[in-house]
Amino acid sequence: MQRILATLVIAAVVGVGAWTFTHLEVTTDITHFLPESEDHELARISQQMTSSDLSRSVTLLVHADDEATTLAASRDLVARLEGLDEVEWVKSGPGEDLNEAFYELYFERRLLFFTDTPEAAALSDDDLAEAGRELRRRLVSQTGAFVRRIAQRDPLLAFPRHLERLQDAQQGSLRVVDGQLLTEDGRAVVFLATRESPFDAAAAHRLADGIDAALAAVRAAHGSSVTIDRSGFYRFTIASEQSIRSDVVRISVVSTIGVILLFVLVFRSPRYLLLGSIALGAGLVAGLTVTQLSFGRIHGMSLAFGATLIGVAIDYVAHAVNHHTLEPHPGGPWKSVAVVWPGLALGAATTVAGLIGLAWTSIPGIRELAVLTSTGVIVALLVTRYLLPVFMPERPVATSGHRWLRDRLGEQLARLRGSRAALIAMPALSLALCVVGLWRLSWVDDVSVLATFDDALRDEDERVRQAVSRMDTGRFVIAWGHDEEQALQRNDEVFQRLTAAQAAGELTAFRSLHSLLWSARSQRASFDALREADAYARLDRAFEAEGYVAGSFAAFGDDLRADPPAPLTFEELSSSPLGSLVSSFRVDLGEGRVAFVTLTRDADIDAVEARLAGLEGVRLFDQQSFMQSAYGRFRTRTLEMIGFGLFGVFLIVLVRYRRLGLALAAFLPAVLAAATALAVVVLAGYEVNLLHVVGLILVLSMGVDYGVFMVESRADEHGPAATMVSLLLACVSTVLSFGLLAMSTNPALRALGLIAGIGVLLSLLLAPMAWLLLGGRPGAPPE
Repeated sequence: MQRILATLVIAAVVGVGAWTFTHLEVTTDITHFLPESEDHELARISQQMTSSDLSRSVTLLVHADDEATTLAASRDLVARLEGLDEVEWVKSGPGEDLNEAFYELYFERRLLFFTDTPEAAALSDDDLAEAGRELRRRLVSQTGAFVRRIAQRDPLLAFPRHLERLQDAQQGSLRVVDGQLLTEDGRAVVFLATRESPFDAAAAHRLADGIDAALAAVRAAHGSSVTIDRSGFYRFTIASEQSIRSDVVRISVVSTIGVILLFVLVFRSPRYLLLGSIALGAGLVAGLTVTQLSFGRIHGMSLAFGATLIGVAIDYVAHAVNHHTLEPHPGGPWKSVAVVWPGLALGAATTVAGLIGLAWTSIPGIRELAVLTSTGVIVALLVTRYLLPVFMPERPVATSGHRWLRDRLGEQLARLRGSRAALIAMPALSLALCVVGLWRLSWVDDVSVLATFDDALRDEDERVRQAVSRMDTGRFVIAWGHDEEQALQRNDEVFQRLTAAQAAGELTAFRSLHSLLWSARSQRASFDALREADAYARLDRAFEAEGYVAGSFAAFGDDLRADPPAPLTFEELSSSPLGSLVSSFRVDLGEGRVAFVTLTRDADIDAVEARLAGLEGVRLFDQQSFMQSAYGRFRTRTLEMIGFGLFGVFLIVLVRYRRLGLALAAFLPAVLAAATALAVVVLAGYEVNLLHVVGLILVLSMGVDYGVFMVESRADEHGPAATMVSLLLACVSTVLSFGLLAMSTNPALRALGLIAGIGVLLSLLLAPMAWLLLGGRPGAPPE
């Protein structure tokens, strides 16, 4: 009956696992490892920027043997890209629709955009006379036909000047040939925006495949000399996803093979391997199911920890099976497992206590990791206690190799017990390494530790950006407000101050929405200033002196006397053909809150910050510095949490043993092992970062298990030799799992694997020594 019930439970786990794996959504979105900041507004802006049009934009540079082929290939590529579902819009030049849209949007509002400094509307007589001469020059220029069409209503040429400002601001150093943008070195420029987030790996792959297919078709039509250079976040998403996926598969395969060989060599029975697989599978399914239901998705790096759950789940099985095999209880497997249950339960409790605090961190990826691992540990423990004894043999037979390993480890413990100097040597060496290594410790709070990219990919991205926008990535001025109008007013002031900063040499250039849109207040102020300056009457006299017929520009006077048109809004601008030019400047913060971005180049951070000082809702945002600060604060809080967690773990073991010596024997090896592992990493020349802190939590959690198992063995009438075999099996399986992460090409996984591998090995060495030093006595009954 017990086996039937156990089989039904396993079948239920398989069913839940099937549902979970078919619904599992794995992401490589880097924002899962971005922390919330104490500056909540900037943190929200930083996270929103990851899905904004600015992040979703892609730039392609098309090049061929000659300019004519380049232009033809670019037009063909644009036509093909417009048919891709993943592409929201594509543009390669101003186009006729843009020119018409400029006219429709701005001509009737030309006086609203005449000046953004109202005092400039008080035109002097000399200014008006020069305006008359400029109008005459424009009338006989190449654009004369258009100027004659608008001159009576726009003698000050407000609309052409605004159009020129717009074109200069948007094109920068680019030139227009046959309606297409070209770089200085003759490459055609194609801009596009993706529909999905650039950090969605599946969408990024579809976009890359679509661009590759379009390029292949273009090359077939226009020759193999056609090439494109690319810039866009989607390429880094693909590179990161491929790296993580490759690491997960490779490490999981090596880990699984290693654990299989370990069990076969020690137990020589597929039964025990199957028992380990049941606990592992149940823990992994439970962890992934709870994580999927809690968060809706799981990050690839968090999933990598799911793959390494084998290192924890196998520990409990190995300890139970090892004791039942070497020291079987006359009452059978249920009694054998019951004997070691207090140690298993206490070890799991301390492990979960060390991990559960991470579930309340501000980094989604770390929260996923905590929930996944804690759930898996608890379920694996319960399966070991209440399910596996059903399938364990009543009268197990230990292999000769298994008994030999127990005897040799028992002999080594006996030798250590007889040599106090040898017992002290290892802890003393660890303390010395801590003193030397931790003294040199310096933290690197850099978000780049989360990923590594091919230098060629990074260089190509930078070349494209420099050829087109030449704006600094990740550094911009942000102006936000409770509503769009307030944000625009602040953006207007940012423009004025950055203009002054540029004139003073404090930044090379900047690109702002202000070139296209002002606040309603500034638009009305421009119109009112012209009206109050009696601009028409004075212009009529000045232009008559320049040879124009009096009253020729009465329509201009009529426009000034009439009610002004409604101010241009962002919604109207974004829904026009100019929408692709403005969408990247806006970030919606929710609840009606809006922010506008101004891109900068070569900004003197201190000088520009001084320029912007005093402006409410305005900041110069350096994303790298901001993220470093945010990670630094998170690291500090995590270390504090570790300290509180260790205090809680020590209280748990102290309550269990009610003797300070035994509590220290269970607790200190993990602490010393973690500190020594960190010191070794420092002395080896590695940069220490937030992910090493997470690794320390894992070392402490698993290391306390070893100390607990050793202390629990004091009640074993056969001595601690069997427990030492359990610790060795647990350590090797853990190193095969967590330690192998050090093989990863991903810096985050590598940091975790390195610190975990070293720490767990040290825990294995220090746990029996601490137990012996602090009064371990085989056969002593529990308190």
